[in-house]
Amino acid sequence: MKILIVDDHKIFCDGLRLILARLEPAPEVLEAGSGRSALALAKANSDLDLLMLDIKLPDEDGVAVLLHLTTKYPSLPVIMLTATENRNLVRRCFDAGASGYIPKTSSAEIMLNAIRLVISGGIYLPPSMILSGATNGKMVNDSSNSESHPELTERQKQVLEQLTYGISNKQIAERLGVSEATVKVHISAILKTLGLRSRVEAALLAQRLDQKSD
Repeated sequence: MKILIVDDHKIFCDGLRLILARLEPAPEVLEAGSGRSALALAKANSDLDLLMLDIKLPDEDGVAVLLHLTTKYPSLPVIMLTATENRNLVRRCFDAGASGYIPKTSSAEIMLNAIRLVISGGIYLPPSMILSGATNGKMVNDSSNSESHPELTERQKQVLEQLTYGISNKQIAERLGVSEATVKVHISAILKTLGLRSRVEAALLAQRLDQKSD
């Protein structure tokens, strides 16, 4: 496993290295202190399993670097690292293709769980961003804000519910007893039917509807 950390604060990088060393198997960890060096290392290491990117870099806007990475390397998962939980910033990151958003104030255990989830193909969003009403920041299109969605099939509703757990397509497939390819087809249909742009928006919508039903 190979992970690239992009952050210009050496102390934080050292601490993150210690956290990553707890993964099994222990990963090879590379470091970059700027957006330009991150892009160069990503190009030189096509076998990267994960890239962890600070939003504030000395030479580039982190979201701009993220967009470049996800456009050029769409299969490379990128976790954004930030000192803030601003909802507008969260939306920008996921719109640009981020697979995760981890506040730097998170505990080591939370970081590890988020990293494992993203590496396995899932999406990580801080629980506080969902529970505090992230959908109020319009991460979900207004056209999708209805109490229920009778236009979805029962299976699609089941897949939508599973998305709230942030698990991978493979894990959803195992839970529902279908193939991973079938899950992908259902997710694409859900996004198209509800006018959503990403599985993150779908997860937020499902979470909000679940809270309303309580």
